[in-house]
Amino acid sequence: MNVASAAETAETKPQILPYTAEYRISSNSLTTTATRSLSKRGDNWQLSQHAKLMFIKVSEESIIEDGAMGLRPLRYEYSNNFSSRQDQKINFDWKHALASDKKYRKPWSAPLTAGTYDQLSAQLQMRQALICGRFDTAMVQTVVNRGKHKTYEIEKIGEEIIDSPVGKLNTVKLRRGREGSDSETIVWLAKDWNYLIVRLEQTDEDDTYSLELLNATLNGKKVKG
Repeated sequence: MNVASAAETAETKPQILPYTAEYRISSNSLTTTATRSLSKRGDNWQLSQHAKLMFIKVSEESIIEDGAMGLRPLRYEYSNNFSSRQDQKINFDWKHALASDKKYRKPWSAPLTAGTYDQLSAQLQMRQALICGRFDTAMVQTVVNRGKHKTYEIEKIGEEIIDSPVGKLNTVKLRRGREGSDSETIVWLAKDWNYLIVRLEQTDEDDTYSLELLNATLNGKKVKG
């Protein structure tokens, strides 16, 4: 391979792209909108989501390392101005293999192993596996939330063309669940748009939660079907 070919290959190598997006969120009988963005912060990724319903503001942010060890969360923060007892600030100390949160109402620390993510970085790692062609039929993730580590299996259940507020989109459809639990999440990701999440439906006992893409800009280009 000559230098020109090598450069071309490097330029066309599939990679995560930054974006900004607006989603409609529904939780049981409540509906609001949320903004989500993925951007570079030095050598790391910053993935954040902000939602507001009347006087309630909920924010999430994950700082994610993208290096030789792949995507690894460094810090995750969750804040709710209506219920601060649920606030979290998880620190992922990979050098000492320890995850901890001193802000949560029940401060905790636990051993940290490879393949452990917070709620947001888990979604980015799932998308990266699809973008880079490393997702075959299933994958396993461990997510830490409020001091609990839960291991999920994500399986590919098909492809589907869906109608959305941005037009018809070619999507891959995934299911996430865990052994011994009836809760599950179905997620649709746009194949032609860097596997951006365009729809998500989650059921957990009597609770339901859904997410639908309203508009987005991916790497400076407006997402449309």
